[in-house]
Amino acid sequence: MQKNLKENCLESLQQCVDIAFKRNNQPENNSAYCPKSKESIYADFEFMINNPNSLVVGLFSNDVLLGVLGCFTNPDNNWVDCIGPFFANDWDQDNAKAMFAFAKSKLTKAVQFNFYFDARNKNLHQLMDALSAKRKDNEYVLMLEKCDYKPQQLMQNIVMYSDKFENDVIKLHDATHIGLYVTGKDIVNSVGKDREVFCALDENGLFVGYGVLKRYDNTGHMTAEIFAVAKAARGNGYGWALLNTVVDCALNKHNANTIDLVVDKLNTHASNLYYSCGFKLVVENSSYFN
Repeated sequence: MQKNLKENCLESLQQCVDIAFKRNNQPENNSAYCPKSKESIYADFEFMINNPNSLVVGLFSNDVLLGVLGCFTNPDNNWVDCIGPFFANDWDQDNAKAMFAFAKSKLTKAVQFNFYFDARNKNLHQLMDALSAKRKDNEYVLMLEKCDYKPQQLMQNIVMYSDKFENDVIKLHDATHIGLYVTGKDIVNSVGKDREVFCALDENGLFVGYGVLKRYDNTGHMTAEIFAVAKAARGNGYGWALLNTVVDCALNKHNANTIDLVVDKLNTHASNLYYSCGFKLVVENSSYFN
Protein backbone atom coordinates (compact mmCIF):
# COMPACT_ATOMS: atom_id res chain seq x y z
CA MET A 1 0.00 0.00 0.00
CA GLN A 2 1.63 3.22 -1.17
CA LYS A 3 1.47 6.07 1.30
CA ASN A 4 2.25 9.71 0.74
CA LEU A 5 2.42 12.89 2.81
CA LYS A 6 0.65 16.14 1.98
CA GLU A 7 0.58 19.53 3.65
CA ASN A 8 -2.41 21.75 4.42
CA CYS A 9 -5.09 19.81 2.57
CA LEU A 10 -8.08 22.04 3.13
CA GLU A 11 -10.41 19.60 1.40
CA SER A 12 -9.57 16.99 4.07
CA LEU A 13 -10.02 19.35 7.02
CA GLN A 14 -13.16 17.68 8.39
CA GLN A 15 -11.51 14.25 8.17
CA CYS A 16 -8.51 15.60 10.07
CA VAL A 17 -10.83 16.93 12.75
CA ASP A 18 -12.74 13.63 13.02
CA ILE A 19 -9.54 11.61 13.51
CA ALA A 20 -8.10 14.08 16.02
CA PHE A 21 -11.36 14.26 17.98
CA LYS A 22 -11.65 10.49 18.25
CA ARG A 23 -8.05 9.85 19.28
CA ASN A 24 -7.48 12.92 21.45
CA ASN A 25 -10.32 11.98 23.76
CA GLN A 26 -8.64 8.66 24.52
CA PRO A 27 -5.97 9.01 27.26
CA GLU A 28 -3.73 6.45 25.55
CA ASN A 29 -3.72 8.58 22.37
CA ASN A 30 -4.07 12.07 23.85
CA SER A 31 -2.11 15.13 22.69
CA ALA A 32 -2.57 17.84 25.31
CA TYR A 33 -2.06 20.72 22.87
CA CYS A 34 -5.23 19.58 21.10
CA PRO A 35 -8.65 20.77 22.34
CA LYS A 36 -11.36 18.29 23.32
CA SER A 37 -14.34 19.59 21.33
CA LYS A 38 -14.79 19.19 17.58
CA GLU A 39 -15.54 22.88 17.17
CA SER A 40 -12.28 23.95 18.82
CA ILE A 41 -10.25 21.32 16.96
CA TYR A 42 -11.73 22.51 13.67
CA ALA A 43 -10.84 26.13 14.47
CA ASP A 44 -7.26 25.19 15.40
CA PHE A 45 -6.67 23.03 12.32
CA GLU A 46 -8.24 25.62 10.03
CA PHE A 47 -5.93 28.27 11.51
CA MET A 48 -2.84 26.10 11.01
CA ILE A 49 -3.79 25.28 7.42
CA ASN A 50 -4.25 28.96 6.56
CA ASN A 51 -1.23 30.23 8.49
CA PRO A 52 1.99 30.24 6.41
CA ASN A 53 4.11 29.72 9.51
CA SER A 54 2.17 26.67 10.73
CA LEU A 55 1.37 23.35 9.12
CA VAL A 56 -0.98 20.35 9.02
CA VAL A 57 0.52 17.12 7.67
CA GLY A 58 -1.77 14.45 6.26
CA LEU A 59 -0.81 10.82 5.67
CA PHE A 60 -2.70 9.42 2.68
CA SER A 61 -3.12 6.15 0.81
CA ASN A 62 -5.00 6.40 -2.48
CA ASP A 63 -6.50 9.70 -1.29
CA VAL A 64 -7.72 8.11 1.95
CA LEU A 65 -6.57 9.99 5.04
CA LEU A 66 -4.78 7.66 7.46
CA GLY A 67 -3.12 10.09 9.86
CA VAL A 68 -2.65 13.73 10.75
CA LEU A 69 -0.09 15.91 12.53
CA GLY A 70 -0.70 19.55 13.41
CA CYS A 71 2.16 22.03 13.93
CA PHE A 72 1.44 25.43 15.43
CA THR A 73 4.34 27.91 15.29
CA ASN A 74 4.71 30.66 17.88
CA PRO A 75 5.92 33.64 15.81
CA ASP A 76 7.66 35.23 18.80
CA ASN A 77 10.19 32.43 19.32
CA ASN A 78 9.63 30.01 16.39
CA TRP A 79 8.79 27.18 18.77
CA VAL A 80 6.39 24.63 17.28
CA ASP A 81 3.67 22.92 19.34
CA CYS A 82 2.87 19.51 17.83
CA ILE A 83 -0.70 18.20 17.87
CA GLY A 84 -0.67 14.45 17.45
CA PRO A 85 0.25 12.59 15.38
CA PHE A 86 -3.11 10.84 15.27
CA PHE A 87 -4.03 7.81 13.17
CA ALA A 88 -7.42 6.65 11.91
CA ASN A 89 -6.51 3.07 12.78
CA ASP A 90 -3.69 1.56 14.85
CA TRP A 91 -0.62 3.54 15.89
CA ASP A 92 2.06 3.50 13.18
CA GLN A 93 5.50 4.34 14.59
CA ASP A 94 7.30 4.44 11.24
CA ASN A 95 4.79 6.81 9.69
CA ALA A 96 4.70 8.92 12.85
CA LYS A 97 8.44 9.46 12.41
CA ALA A 98 7.94 10.15 8.69
CA MET A 99 5.24 12.76 9.40
CA PHE A 100 7.47 14.53 11.90
CA ALA A 101 10.44 14.49 9.50
CA PHE A 102 8.18 15.92 6.78
CA ALA A 103 7.06 18.72 9.12
CA LYS A 104 10.66 19.57 10.01
CA SER A 105 11.57 19.74 6.33
CA LYS A 106 8.79 22.28 5.72
CA LEU A 107 9.14 24.42 8.87
CA THR A 108 12.78 25.31 8.30
CA LYS A 109 12.72 28.33 10.62
CA ALA A 110 11.56 26.27 13.61
CA VAL A 111 13.86 26.46 16.61
CA GLN A 112 12.19 23.77 18.71
CA PHE A 113 9.37 21.24 18.38
CA ASN A 114 7.30 20.64 21.52
CA PHE A 115 5.21 17.59 22.43
CA TYR A 116 2.81 17.60 25.37
CA PHE A 117 0.61 14.59 26.06
CA ASP A 118 -1.14 12.43 28.64
CA ALA A 119 1.47 10.40 30.54
CA ARG A 120 -0.55 7.27 29.71
CA ASN A 121 0.18 7.73 25.98
CA LYS A 122 2.82 5.00 25.57
CA ASN A 123 2.97 5.48 21.80
CA LEU A 124 4.18 9.06 22.04
CA HIS A 125 6.66 8.09 24.76
CA GLN A 126 8.12 5.57 22.30
CA LEU A 127 8.17 8.17 19.53
CA MET A 128 10.02 10.60 21.80
CA ASP A 129 12.65 7.91 22.45
CA ALA A 130 12.97 7.26 18.71
CA LEU A 131 13.42 11.00 18.06
CA SER A 132 15.91 11.37 20.94
CA ALA A 133 13.68 14.16 22.25
CA LYS A 134 14.58 15.82 25.53
CA ARG A 135 12.23 15.45 28.46
CA LYS A 136 10.97 18.21 30.74
CA ASP A 137 9.28 17.78 34.10
CA ASN A 138 5.86 16.17 33.95
CA GLU A 139 2.99 18.55 34.64
CA TYR A 140 -0.19 18.13 36.63
CA VAL A 141 -3.50 19.49 35.41
CA LEU A 142 -5.57 20.42 38.47
CA MET A 143 -9.24 21.38 38.52
CA LEU A 144 -11.50 23.10 41.01
CA GLU A 145 -15.28 22.74 40.90
CA LYS A 146 -17.44 25.61 42.07
CA CYS A 147 -19.05 23.48 44.78
CA ASP A 148 -15.61 22.81 46.34
CA TYR A 149 -14.44 26.42 46.45
CA LYS A 150 -14.35 28.23 49.76
CA PRO A 151 -13.79 32.01 49.47
CA GLN A 152 -10.87 33.30 51.51
CA GLN A 153 -10.35 36.55 53.38
CA LEU A 154 -7.40 38.30 51.74
CA MET A 155 -4.97 40.56 53.57
CA GLN A 156 -2.99 41.66 50.50
CA ASN A 157 -3.92 44.46 48.11
CA ILE A 158 -5.03 42.97 44.77
CA VAL A 159 -6.31 45.29 42.04
CA MET A 160 -7.52 44.95 38.48
CA TYR A 161 -4.93 45.50 35.75
CA SER A 162 -4.69 48.94 34.19
CA ASP A 163 -2.34 50.39 31.59
CA LYS A 164 -0.06 51.83 34.27
CA PHE A 165 1.02 48.26 35.11
CA GLU A 166 1.80 47.32 31.49
CA ASN A 167 5.60 47.53 31.72
CA ASP A 168 5.62 45.87 35.16
CA VAL A 169 3.63 42.85 33.95
CA ILE A 170 5.67 42.44 30.77
CA LYS A 171 9.00 42.71 32.58
CA LEU A 172 8.10 40.28 35.38
CA HIS A 173 6.43 37.79 33.04
CA ASP A 174 9.28 37.64 30.53
CA ALA A 175 11.86 37.30 33.31
CA THR A 176 9.91 34.60 35.17
CA HIS A 177 8.42 32.54 32.33
CA ILE A 178 11.22 32.41 29.77
CA GLY A 179 10.17 30.66 26.57
CA LEU A 180 6.52 30.29 27.59
CA TYR A 181 3.93 29.95 24.81
CA VAL A 182 2.64 33.44 25.58
CA THR A 183 4.72 36.59 26.10
CA GLY A 184 4.09 39.45 28.49
CA LYS A 185 3.06 41.62 25.57
CA ASP A 186 0.59 38.96 24.43
CA ILE A 187 -0.99 39.01 27.88
CA VAL A 188 -1.47 42.77 28.16
CA ASN A 189 -2.76 42.94 24.58
CA SER A 190 -5.42 40.33 25.35
CA VAL A 191 -6.79 41.99 28.50
CA GLY A 192 -10.50 42.54 28.05
CA LYS A 193 -10.66 40.06 25.18
CA ASP A 194 -10.11 36.55 26.50
CA ARG A 195 -8.00 37.34 29.58
CA GLU A 196 -8.33 39.25 32.83
CA VAL A 197 -5.24 40.25 34.81
CA PHE A 198 -4.96 41.10 38.51
CA CYS A 199 -2.00 42.86 40.10
CA ALA A 200 -0.62 42.52 43.62
CA LEU A 201 0.64 45.68 45.34
CA ASP A 202 2.81 45.88 48.44
CA GLU A 203 2.19 48.09 51.47
CA ASN A 204 3.66 51.04 49.55
CA GLY A 205 1.41 50.48 46.55
CA LEU A 206 4.22 49.12 44.40
CA PHE A 207 3.62 46.32 41.89
CA VAL A 208 4.94 42.93 43.08
CA GLY A 209 3.05 40.32 41.04
CA TYR A 210 0.20 39.38 38.75
CA GLY A 211 -2.28 36.58 38.03
CA VAL A 212 -4.07 35.80 34.77
CA LEU A 213 -7.54 34.37 34.19
CA LYS A 214 -8.14 32.84 30.75
CA ARG A 215 -11.79 32.86 29.67
CA TYR A 216 -13.53 30.54 27.21
CA ASP A 217 -16.88 31.62 25.86
CA ASN A 218 -19.95 29.44 26.42
CA THR A 219 -18.07 26.58 28.08
CA GLY A 220 -18.65 27.09 31.80
CA HIS A 221 -14.93 26.52 32.23
CA MET A 222 -11.96 28.85 32.70
CA THR A 223 -8.23 28.61 33.43
CA ALA A 224 -6.05 30.12 36.13
CA GLU A 225 -3.42 30.54 33.48
CA ILE A 226 -0.28 32.24 34.75
CA PHE A 227 1.06 33.69 38.00
CA ALA A 228 4.27 35.45 38.96
CA VAL A 229 5.52 37.22 42.08
CA ALA A 230 8.76 39.19 42.24
CA LYS A 231 11.51 37.27 44.06
CA ALA A 232 11.90 39.88 46.79
CA ALA A 233 8.17 39.70 47.59
CA ARG A 234 7.72 35.93 47.70
CA GLY A 235 6.65 34.23 50.89
CA ASN A 236 4.31 37.04 51.89
CA GLY A 237 1.03 35.57 50.65
CA TYR A 238 0.79 37.45 47.36
CA GLY A 239 0.58 34.24 45.31
CA TRP A 240 -2.22 32.92 47.54
CA ALA A 241 -4.10 36.20 47.23
CA LEU A 242 -3.72 36.32 43.44
CA LEU A 243 -4.85 32.71 43.07
CA ASN A 244 -7.97 33.26 45.17
CA THR A 245 -8.79 36.47 43.33
CA VAL A 246 -8.54 34.75 39.95
CA VAL A 247 -10.60 31.78 41.14
CA ASP A 248 -13.27 33.97 42.74
CA CYS A 249 -13.55 36.03 39.56
CA ALA A 250 -14.05 32.91 37.43
CA LEU A 251 -16.52 31.10 39.67
CA ASN A 252 -18.51 34.05 41.01
CA LYS A 253 -18.21 37.03 38.65
CA HIS A 254 -18.33 34.91 35.48
CA ASN A 255 -20.29 32.04 37.03
CA ALA A 256 -17.99 29.35 35.66
CA ASN A 257 -18.58 25.81 36.90
CA THR A 258 -14.92 24.77 36.89
CA ILE A 259 -11.47 26.31 36.70
CA ASP A 260 -8.21 24.50 35.99
CA LEU A 261 -4.48 25.20 36.07
CA VAL A 262 -1.18 23.49 35.25
CA VAL A 263 1.74 23.00 37.64
CA ASP A 264 5.08 21.20 37.38
CA LYS A 265 4.96 17.83 39.09
CA LEU A 266 8.09 18.63 41.10
CA ASN A 267 6.79 22.01 42.26
CA THR A 268 5.30 20.62 45.45
CA HIS A 269 5.14 24.04 47.11
CA ALA A 270 2.79 25.36 44.42
CA SER A 271 0.85 22.07 44.25
CA ASN A 272 0.18 22.14 47.99
CA LEU A 273 -1.05 25.72 47.65
CA TYR A 274 -3.49 24.70 44.93
CA TYR A 275 -4.67 21.62 46.81
CA SER A 276 -5.36 23.76 49.91
CA CYS A 277 -7.62 25.92 47.75
CA GLY A 278 -9.66 22.86 46.69
CA PHE A 279 -8.03 21.91 43.39
CA LYS A 280 -7.85 18.21 42.55
CA LEU A 281 -5.60 16.26 40.18
CA VAL A 282 -7.21 15.54 36.80
CA VAL A 283 -4.36 14.27 34.64
CA GLU A 284 -0.57 14.07 34.48
CA ASN A 285 1.03 15.20 31.22
CA SER A 286 4.49 14.52 29.84
CA SER A 287 6.47 17.26 28.09
CA TYR A 288 9.25 16.81 25.52
CA PHE A 289 11.08 18.95 22.98
CA ASN A 290 13.17 18.13 19.93
